[in-house]
Amino acid sequence: MQKMIELPLIEPMYSTYHNQSPGTAVIVNNESIRNWYLNQVMLMHCNRTFLRGLTTPELDIKDVNWIYNPYLEKKHYEMQFLKGSVHAVIRNLLDDGYYVFFDGIDDYYVKGKSWYKEKHSYHDGMICGYNQEDKTYCIYAYDSNWIYQKFWTPIESFEKGRKSMFDDGKYGFICGIKPLPEQVLFSCETALNNISEYLDSNMDKYPENIDGPAYGIIVQEYLVKYIGKLLDGSIPYNRKDRRIFRLLWEHKKAMFERIVCIEKELNLGSVISSRYADIVKDADNVRMMYASYTLRRKDSLLIIIQKKLRDIYEKEKSLLNELIAKSNKV
Repeated sequence: MQKMIELPLIEPMYSTYHNQSPGTAVIVNNESIRNWYLNQVMLMHCNRTFLRGLTTPELDIKDVNWIYNPYLEKKHYEMQFLKGSVHAVIRNLLDDGYYVFFDGIDDYYVKGKSWYKEKHSYHDGMICGYNQEDKTYCIYAYDSNWIYQKFWTPIESFEKGRKSMFDDGKYGFICGIKPLPEQVLFSCETALNNISEYLDSNMDKYPENIDGPAYGIIVQEYLVKYIGKLLDGSIPYNRKDRRIFRLLWEHKKAMFERIVCIEKELNLGSVISSRYADIVKDADNVRMMYASYTLRRKDSLLIIIQKKLRDIYEKEKSLLNELIAKSNKV
């Protein structure tokens, strides 16, 4: 066994939630796996229950969780049955090149992590290194300043977080993950078919009076409605979901990259991607304005955000339909 190891990471495509980032952060040895996300992972979805009481739209993207990535090798262990071997298994996995995703650790005890000494929370993250000299783990997760990055934390504090959940009758897991060697090619056909599915979405298909999830581009109209409920106070300011517009921005960045790949493969030029770049900028502006709002309530920002969201919806719908039309002529 080594005394210290720290596995490398690359910037993930999605990192709004801890269960998203490992899918691309760990693909240092096979970056072609990124193409699977460009081919397949783009269908945004949200609940509609926030219109009737829930305080978050639960914005997410279909299959973005690392567990759905078919090009990652996964070695799963329930901590309930590892008894006193949890940390030995973690070290052995890291020594063999596996990143270790964990679920079921109480953030309150994990020094440097989000909610440390603030709130008891059954939470997750990823371990990408250890140091036996100073008894620490290298964690990849949101830190105490809500910045998603690597930081070192005492193994003892991780263990306290694990025992806290055990004492509460909640048993999490660890899973070793690393990229498989198979090369993944970008597929224009698959990407365009999934863009068409993303566009096949409207209020008739996903009406307001049903509580199930809404999928596709219409989700952005539901985000407008979510902002409206913050504006009228039916969702209290202190119950707002502060994560959603980071995910919207990451979705647009990935869509831009996808469009560029399609344009290159089909020799379409760069007109559509150049115009779509403005959508990415708009989504980033929305993200930053909403972040400002979460720090200090200023309802005038919400009115601007609503307008920008409507503009993003209309521009994206037009550009993606144009992309499909141009692609069909090739």
